Amino acid sequence: MKSALTLGAVLLGLASASSCKDPEPENFGTVRIELAPLGGDLTIFDGTTQVVATVNYFDECLQNFYLSERTEYQQDGTEGAAVFDRFTEILCNADQTPACEIEAIEQTLLENTMVYNLKVTYTITDPGTLAYSELSVGPVPTEDFAGCKPIVELRQNGLIGRSSDGVQIWRIASLPGSALAATNQGAPLRVDIVRQ
Repeated sequence: MKSALTLGAVLLGLASASSCKDPEPENFGTVRIELAPLGGDLTIFDGTTQVVATVNYFDECLQNFYLSERTEYQQDGTEGAAVFDRFTEILCNADQTPACEIEAIEQTLLENTMVYNLKVTYTITDPGTLAYSELSVGPVPTEDFAGCKPIVELRQNGLIGRSSDGVQIWRIASLPGSALAATNQGAPLRVDIVRQ
């Protein structure tokens, strides 16, 4: 009798599992930055062992999301810590990403100085894969989850490459006409890169 009840419970559990709804869409995504060597000079990236990408939370949408509406999703928040940890694992696995590992993701939310940004530090395992690749920067909440259009801005000093001794060896030469991007944007922000 006991085994019949156990078997019935297992079958009921299997039936319930197969009728579950699809999981909710991801609440967080990325913005992408394409690295275009100026003049097609592929040697610009030679010796790169680290890349640092910093995007600024452009308007009140992301500032309000993290500072007042959903503070639990800040990097050190009760929900945010797991989100940031997960993105540490997935940012270098996206399509067209260079050979890399995530060294650190850092979120800065300083109301007194109005500094609101997200910085991702990548360890580059093969600098030959950098040209025309796309760096994924995240996590950034989706529009549906944030309840507004989350926009970040890439500035002139927002992307640098360093050698193994920590010296900056390349930087952005020019930004695209618009240096703004929304979560999971269609085309990446394409930036020209020049040797330092």
